[in-house]
Amino acid sequence: MIHLANTLTSESDDVVLMGFSMMLVAFVAILIAVLWLSRLYWQLKRDYTSLTALVDGNKNDIFGLCSAALTVNENTANTNEQLHELKQQVAHILEKMNEFQQNDLVNRTYNVDIRKIRDGASIDELMRQSDLSYDEAALLVRLHGGKKA
Repeated sequence: MIHLANTLTSESDDVVLMGFSMMLVAFVAILIAVLWLSRLYWQLKRDYTSLTALVDGNKNDIFGLCSAALTVNENTANTNEQLHELKQQVAHILEKMNEFQQNDLVNRTYNVDIRKIRDGASIDELMRQSDLSYDEAALLVRLHGGKKA
């Protein structure tokens, strides 16, 4: 009986010891899992912090780009207005130049006729060579005929 009691006690001690061993293994496994999860948590927290800083930096960059785009848009509008004004000024200048060239052409034609008169051309010659009317040729001869250069 003692032997049986010792065997029972020994078996129950073995069962208890095995239970403790299993609990110890489970505890160590849970402890390892907690440590691993804790490490992952801190790594994720660091990654979250760096990504948040990166997103904030990108937001600031986007705000800056939007502001720059608005400034460029305003500058483009101002430049377009200035170009329009310059086009109008150039058109006005070209119009004045055309008028000047036409007046200069008329003056050059009369200057040639005046030289012909000073060289002794008659009213008939002026009418034939310069395509002038009798009155125009006669007036030029009266105004410039007596002067010899």
